[in-house]
Formats: sequence, structure tokens, C-alpha cells
Amino acid sequence: MRRRQFVSLLGSAAVAWPLAALSVCLQQAARAQGHKVPFLGWLSSAPGSDPSLDAFRAGLRELDYVEGRSIRVDARSAQDNAELRALARELVRQQADVIVANGRAATRAAQEATATIPVVMAPVDDPYEFVASLSRPSGNGLALQQTEIDAKQVEILKEMVPDVSRLAIFYYYGETYYALESIAHALGIEALWIETKGSGDVEKAFAEALAKKANGLLIVDTGALGGTCNVIAAMALARGIPAAASWRGDTQTALLLTYAADNAHLQHRAASYVDRLLRGAKPHDLPIEQATKFDLIVNLKAARELGLTVPPSVLLRANEVID
Repeated sequence: MRRRQFVSLLGSAAVAWPLAALSVCLQQAARAQGHKVPFLGWLSSAPGSDPSLDAFRAGLRELDYVEGRSIRVDARSAQDNAELRALARELVRQQADVIVANGRAATRAAQEATATIPVVMAPVDDPYEFVASLSRPSGNGLALQQTEIDAKQVEILKEMVPDVSRLAIFYYYGETYYALESIAHALGIEALWIETKGSGDVEKAFAEALAKKANGLLIVDTGALGGTCNVIAAMALARGIPAAASWRGDTQTALLLTYAADNAHLQHRAASYVDRLLRGAKPHDLPIEQATKFDLIVNLKAARELGLTVPPSVLLRANEVID
């Protein structure tokens, strides 16, 4: 197997203010010497408007990068894995300086496309799928440990709805999340795996969940399924099934609960990784960081529709309550 350059990311180290000033100086010096504007490829499986991309661009601006002047960002997205791989190869052909991969499928596509261009994972659920060591990664990547977040959602859902015994787990096709199986089992829950490709087969996937008599629902890999996350949750709510996910959505969400890493913080960290790489840092010298900021959002509107009383212990831990 070829050695691959891996980069790391996520959210704990603070960026000191001189970093931005140094970036500006380096950018100005490069332009004065006729160097090309750095070219970043953004690759994602999230459909439509992507809040992660907006947060990443905000992080670049905080480091005083100006799109079109001191940096160029080419954003590409596709939900189909084959299309993602094609987009990754196109970014390689265009000689991107760094590829920022938003999520597991995009990271895999970028990793398969290049062994030389640094890839910043922003983020992925399980870093060990892509690297052997978090401290000195050797390959293409960076990561967030989403499995622990999904597990926490199951725990909180069980705390809020003790009767949950058959949990439909909606996941993006071709992926695997079987670490959740043992977590659900320990809580007395049977995991019912429901594969979906997104908006085109949501009704079919939901019919499968109903046929399996699910009385709870968890949506994983919300990067790929973000566009249909609230559709799935609304279908569940209409049938009296509580749903959880790591997708924040908005105040109209039908999710009973959301537990997720602070995405804006993660994307700001991704921007700082890109900045270090453009200033000459070696990918294997940038250790993978894990998320340190998390949000628990409890939806009292959905709880009332489901006839549930949210335990005070959950409300006290919530960062946000929708009412």
C-alpha cells in the first residue's frame, strides 16, 4: 500500500492573533514575487447550501484570507460516491494546493484520488479508518470521532423515552456504523439498520422502518443526509416516533433532540490547518484533534406532539431548548 500524507484537524488549540498577521505578510510577499494564489478544493457529500462551507469560509476570513485575492476556494459536492470520486480527481488534475474534505465519503474520495496533495478532513466520524496514529498521522486526513456522538444521542434518547426498544438507524448507503450495535444492545435496544441514498428513497426507507416496528429513530452521517434529515424526522413525528440526529436544522425541526459537535468551531479549526499547510507545515506534523465543544438541543414542541415529558436532568444539560 502506498504511503499517504495525512493531515489532521478539529477543535481544541487556540489560534493566537499573530497567526493572522503572519498569514497576511506571507500572502502579500507571495503576490509581490508573482507566486500564484493558493487554490483550495472543498469536497463534500452535503447537498445544496452547506453550513460547513460557510463556517469554513468565515474561518479563512478571520485569518485574513480574501477569496479571489489571497486565496481561491473551489467548492464541489455530490451525494453519489462515484460522482464524489470524479470530483476529487478533477481537483487533483487542477493541482489544488490542499483539499478540504467534509465528511467520511468525501475524505475517502480525496484519499483515493491523491497520495501527494494534503487533505484536511473536516471532519470524519472515525479517524482510525484513515490513520493509524492520532499524534503522527501517515496518510491523507483529519477527524472527528462521530461514533461517540451517535452513542451519546442513543443514551439521551433512551433517557428521554425509556420505552424505546427498536431503534431504526438511517445511514448513508455503502457506509457501516456497527459500533452502535453494542451500545444499543447495552441499553436494551434492538438496532434496525435502514440504508438510504437520500431524498430519492426516503419513503421506501421509512416504510422499511415501519415494517420493522421501529419506535425510535436515529439518523447518522448527517453530512450526506443533511438535506433529508428533517424530512425523515417529520415523517417519524407524524407517526409518533421520536427522532435524534447530529443535524442542527432550525427551529422548525421535527427532531426531538440533537447532539452534535459545534460545527462552526470545527470549521474554524479546519481553516487554521489549511493556513499552517500553506505556510509550509508538514502534514505528518499536524496531529489529529478531537472536538471539544458540543451542543445538546432539546425540542419541546416535538416532545409535546409525542406526548413526552422531558426529564429535568436533560433540560439542565441542554445548550438550547426549542419551545
